[in-house]
Amino acid sequence: MKLWNIQKQIFEEGVICLVSEEDYPKIKKIDQFEFDWAREKKNFVFKIHKKNEDEILGLISLIDITRELRIEIHLLEISKNNIGKNKEIDRLAGCLIAYACRIAYQKDYGGFVSLVSKTKIIKLYKEKYGFKEMGTHLFTELHNSNFLINEYLNDEK
Repeated sequence: MKLWNIQKQIFEEGVICLVSEEDYPKIKKIDQFEFDWAREKKNFVFKIHKKNEDEILGLISLIDITRELRIEIHLLEISKNNIGKNKEIDRLAGCLIAYACRIAYQKDYGGFVSLVSKTKIIKLYKEKYGFKEMGTHLFTELHNSNFLINEYLNDEK
């Protein structure tokens, strides 16, 4: 997957993998994340970083809700250096969301991914990532999930 380095104006290779037990103390120590990620250990927690670098740039906590054939994004956070107008790296959230969509396809859930969003960023999920509202949840599936996978995980950028 390609991450956009805003300062250098180049794409850089990104990697997503499971957070290891050794990562949790590092996440807390670096003070780049607001949430207590150790509380997410019961879920599937993934990190994104640049290839050949250890710095964690973003995190996503997923819950496999098998009985409903969906993956739920329980928590998604990008490091402080990579949010807002002065961020260094772009496309992090998109890559993490697309990764959740890929998992939902691999599990034969039709790319069905949902989340409960804070009110202030619902518009972002809908406009930037194509999510739709359903009750208190936002969701993506099928065509839109496939679009996100192709847009963010495709290495032809």
